[in-house]
Amino acid sequence: ITAAVRSITMNWLRLGLVVLAVGLGVCWGLEDFMMNLGEEPNSDEHGQSRGARRTTCECGWTNKDGGRIVGGSETLTHEYPYMAGVGVYDVFTKGVSVICGGTIVTIRHILTASHCTYGFNEQFAGIVGDHDLFDVRDTSYTRVHMVSVTNHPGYNPRTMSNDITILTTHTPIEFNQKVGPACLPSRLLDITGEWVKVTGWGHRRWKGQLSPRLNKVFLKAINVRSCARKIRQMGLTVDTITSTQFCTYNTRKDSCQGDSGGPLTWLDPETNRYTLMGVVSYGGECASEFPGVNTHVGAYLSWIQEQIRRVGGSKTCH
Repeated sequence: ITAAVRSITMNWLRLGLVVLAVGLGVCWGLEDFMMNLGEEPNSDEHGQSRGARRTTCECGWTNKDGGRIVGGSETLTHEYPYMAGVGVYDVFTKGVSVICGGTIVTIRHILTASHCTYGFNEQFAGIVGDHDLFDVRDTSYTRVHMVSVTNHPGYNPRTMSNDITILTTHTPIEFNQKVGPACLPSRLLDITGEWVKVTGWGHRRWKGQLSPRLNKVFLKAINVRSCARKIRQMGLTVDTITSTQFCTYNTRKDSCQGDSGGPLTWLDPETNRYTLMGVVSYGGECASEFPGVNTHVGAYLSWIQEQIRRVGGSKTCH
């Protein structure tokens, strides 16, 4: 494990912050956002056939191949083509130590969280098209090197505000059925009360072991003011004014250390395609009474497009 990985891990533990994964835990209190969550949707057909409205380019599809993991949280191989692993490139082993999640948004760009990259001089790289990080034979994954790491200029590591980073790859990512972008929203949307899909390789439980295989979980976007009152107990604040953050929660399902920066996607019912709504930022102990706090991608669309235009030759889909 590299010094950068150790440093990031210690920073998370010292701050008491956690990041996305699928885990189980115990809820200690009963807040208003814990009540009336409703049933999770059946996602068997999500991202499969096209919806009534076409997207501007191919994005947000899923690969089911007729398979289904009953009662489990592991994804199918290549089920979510937009998923990327973000980590530090090891010049000796030529491998990538994945420390965060990320989302492919163009052939040259991956979105992640600033606290994954802020303050480090390491050479970052990404992995796309992978499922089991410990099995080099399960997929024909691709390692992509970064030519630039652009943290949002307003990122504050103390408050976790503006926790979003765009990575630019050295060469274009090769898109195919197994690797492709998530759709981006065309504007800032209020998704309170909607279910979002979270994917990542993070810990299965608080202070547990990393999951070698990609996992998934449904979380519900909850009222941000209720969330802010709860998060205040951790000594942190949530943006309730400009909608740069939104919160998620589900009973006994949550996020943990290891998948920070990963995607929270919402199925657009008009297109039947997954749209990137959030980047995982922080929360309390996994599956505790604390909701997760996420960076609201829709609030940063102008900034994202500005960074993409600087490279040229690539575009987002919506």
